[in-house]
Order: sequence, then C-alpha cells, then structure tokens
Amino acid sequence: MNPFVKSVMIQSVLALAGCSERKSRDFFTKDGITVGTPAALGSGSYRIPLEFATKVVHSGQWIDSVAADITASDIFITASFTHSGGKSRYPGYVRITGATPGTYALKYRDPDGTIHTIGSLVLP
Repeated sequence: MNPFVKSVMIQSVLALAGCSERKSRDFFTKDGITVGTPAALGSGSYRIPLEFATKVVHSGQWIDSVAADITASDIFITASFTHSGGKSRYPGYVRITGATPGTYALKYRDPDGTIHTIGSLVLP
C-alpha cells in the first residue's frame, strides 16, 4: 500500500475515533440517568446535576458533553460520548438559562428526535 494513502487512512480513523457522538436512550441502563437536586444560580440560570450509567462499560468510553434546552415546561437533554481515550469533559451537570422557578418535565432526546420522559424536576 502506498505510504501516503496508508497515512491518510490512519489519520482519518484517529480523527473519527475522537469525535463526540450523541447517544440514544437505549445506550443507558433502565435507570441509567440520575438527576440530582437543581441549584439556582441567579437570573433564570440553574445547574442540574446528572449522572449516566451505560449498558456497556469499557475503559475507552468517556462522556463528552450533555446538551440541554427548554421548550415551555419541558427540559430536553442529550448526552454525547467519545472513544478518544481522554478524560471526560463533562462536569457532572448541565446549566440551563432562561428558566423560571417551577415544575418541568425532564426528557431525553435521541439523536433521531425520539423523546423519552425521565421524570419531573422542580426548579427552586
């Protein structure tokens, strides 16, 4: 094999291995999304602690980030994982802004748009 082609192929594989990939709800165990007590940070901003337990656990799997957004009384989250071999960049919580105190439905949004209800969440 041409050394240049071989080098390009290796670099491509390494680049793809480090990419963050959004995961669907079935990637996690049945009770694999755990929600902590939300904390008000001021001006409609909140920190919501979240933990994720995956069905398959291995040393090369790292949670990279969790996206969160609010629509009406729903908070949608989606977790992204990477296999890059580095440490997790996820701080253990999501920060949302533009929310008012009250009860919200926390839902997981799959990459294909499918919605899964996790439960209710009260923002102080």
